[in-house]
Amino acid sequence: MPASKLRFNVIHVSGEDPDNPARELHHHSPQTRGWQCSRFAKYPQEMTLQLATPANLAQIQILAHEYKIASKIEMYVGTLAPGESDLRACQLKRLGYLSFDTNEASAFKARELKSVHVNTPAHLIRLIFHKCHVNKLNIYNQVGVIAVNVIGEAVSVSGRVGGGVHNALMGGAAQDIALDMNVDVATAQKIRQIMLLKEQAVEQENYDEAKRLKASIDKLKTVGMKIAQLEAQKNLAVSKEDYDTAKILKKDIDNLRSGGQYAAIGDNVPVYQPLYVDTGPEEGPSGR
Repeated sequence: MPASKLRFNVIHVSGEDPDNPARELHHHSPQTRGWQCSRFAKYPQEMTLQLATPANLAQIQILAHEYKIASKIEMYVGTLAPGESDLRACQLKRLGYLSFDTNEASAFKARELKSVHVNTPAHLIRLIFHKCHVNKLNIYNQVGVIAVNVIGEAVSVSGRVGGGVHNALMGGAAQDIALDMNVDVATAQKIRQIMLLKEQAVEQENYDEAKRLKASIDKLKTVGMKIAQLEAQKNLAVSKEDYDTAKILKKDIDNLRSGGQYAAIGDNVPVYQPLYVDTGPEEGPSGR
């Protein structure tokens, strides 16, 4: 069974900004605001994630805020002894730490995505956020995380390994957080379905079909990014009670989502750049 996205709940956090509570990390979408610590917080800040079910972790992804950036994030996993259910009895193991760039080079417009490959059992994950990078935009000296993605294989009470809590079509790129954060939910689901078909075509050495499906995925990503931007504009219009604009944007979104539009988008659709910078996978956190 391939690794898949695992659900979790934030069960403890040192503090949070009222506009960016920790529960924002429970769902991934282009409109996700993410978590931010309280203003002028004392460091380090701590966050604990409880997995919906015990799992063997394969990858952890953290998407940092564009300017409220922690200089370093330590990572721990907690496991329970067989028969134990009290999370307070978890034995913590330090995986290491991740260092984040100041982001000055992008003028604080991009977001850094860190992907760490691990191989460890876990019931919970603990993140320790060290002091923020100082810059002129971060006037309250906060740290923020837009999203956390956990990938692995769920383990039943009997110890058997099964799929993740989410319906998992496949692992790898299909579970990557970048897809959820840049493409609308409906299009992301369609892309994952086509990714599965492409993988099957490759296994059958049907490379013409794999090439065709890859082209479809690329087109859907472009359309999905546009839909995500239009949805953000629509939500803003609704918040301002500008319902005429919201109606127009909804019609544009519906047109883009239609099956005929997907089939005929062609090369004249503009390319929309993602709002993150993937710094590449790491085999494991630094600093054992």
